[in-house]
Amino acid sequence: MNYFYFFFFLLLASFILIKPLAKIISNWIIASEKLTKTGLLTVLIGVVCIVFSIKGLEAYGAENEFWYERTWQVITFSIGILLVLRGLVIILFLNSIKNNLTFFMKHYYKFAIPVSIFLTFISFVAVSNDYIGPQKDISSSCTAEKNIRVICGFSNPEDIVITPDNKFLLMSEFGGIGPYEDQKPGFFALLDLETEEKIIPTISIAENNWGDPECKRGIGDKYGPHGIDLIKRKDGSFQLGVISHYPNETIEMFELIKINNEWSLIWRGCINVPYEYYFNDISLKEDGEFFASHMYKRDITLNEWLITSLLKSNSGFLVKWENNTFRKIPNTEGSGPNGIAFDEEAGLMYINYNQGDKIVSFDINKNKIINSQYIEAPDNPYIDGIHIWITSLDFQPNDFGECEFRDSCSLPFSIYKLDRESLKIVKKYSFSKSIFGLPTVAVPVEDEVYMGSFHSDRIGVFQHN
Repeated sequence: MNYFYFFFFLLLASFILIKPLAKIISNWIIASEKLTKTGLLTVLIGVVCIVFSIKGLEAYGAENEFWYERTWQVITFSIGILLVLRGLVIILFLNSIKNNLTFFMKHYYKFAIPVSIFLTFISFVAVSNDYIGPQKDISSSCTAEKNIRVICGFSNPEDIVITPDNKFLLMSEFGGIGPYEDQKPGFFALLDLETEEKIIPTISIAENNWGDPECKRGIGDKYGPHGIDLIKRKDGSFQLGVISHYPNETIEMFELIKINNEWSLIWRGCINVPYEYYFNDISLKEDGEFFASHMYKRDITLNEWLITSLLKSNSGFLVKWENNTFRKIPNTEGSGPNGIAFDEEAGLMYINYNQGDKIVSFDINKNKIINSQYIEAPDNPYIDGIHIWITSLDFQPNDFGECEFRDSCSLPFSIYKLDRESLKIVKKYSFSKSIFGLPTVAVPVEDEVYMGSFHSDRIGVFQHN
């Protein structure tokens, strides 16, 4: 809705400067004896706007308790009030309107230019700010609330997979990417689902047989993990692929093994990423080949990133690693591609375009989009049977505010459960002023959903059945 209002008000600001168009409307009003039907229709549209701004999203499972803290809902409510008043004025004071139209048209641009400037200002307010309520400070609290409980002690658990025994969550503890911040080291963590204890996995170094022989790693080297994927290879071993931003841009390959009831990692190789790519997520194949999402150019500035978000312009695409080289996949271009998930049996790739506000299912063999669904700022897709789980950040970049200086931040977000085949929304869970925020992945485990975040000291958990 924010982008709708952005273009709507810009268009309105342009139209209001076209005096001949205003003259046509003015002549029509003067020639009309009554405009009762027009007034009633205007009132009706206004009432619809008011109701929709307050109650409209509840039909989709979204909480609307704090509707007055969302920019687009406040704008919709205000438009509704103005339309109701306008309709009543048209019905009750038509003659007064006619008497003042001549003066208005004589001094048209004295009125039209300030109004056009105001509408342009409103359009940019709508697109740059989505959350106007105060931020809830959760940095010193780690207690459950009515809808969400939290497990603290983590560091930016950006992406999550389930271990083969279904008893642990393995996650990447994110260090950061540009243009928001400098790359920093991170690591990996396990969550015991029974005890909810955090476990740091051990890493040993073995022969590089899953990567590029030119890429080297030492036992004391640090990592900057981002997107991860876990798959069972054809030989029965479990391969973990990791996008790493530290100390250099690489893709790391590990074998996940279980010894004495404990999971650990064996480094099995890495691939140096050419400067032309800046990867976000990875999706593995059983034969060791893989796909990666190139977000945008590596030296992108924050202003360039913001313009890309505003215009939804293409900034990246998917690549495939095969025969020891990266190959661009045709027709995957989009605005800020980030999270991906590959269904190898069906030949379908699920791609989230974070800045483009959509998820698509893409036929990897035919190189074409099959289905698409609008989701605001989606991140890592998680395939769960016949469904896909998606996170959504329900705010604009300008709303981030004090989050940069806090270990954990509460801003509005939603979790979507989509039909895997059609990508239609099955269920939407929306949260505001919660004990958790900035989610990047949602992983269902029985009746609960575990949420990771790119900027948080905790994991969030909520009931979905």
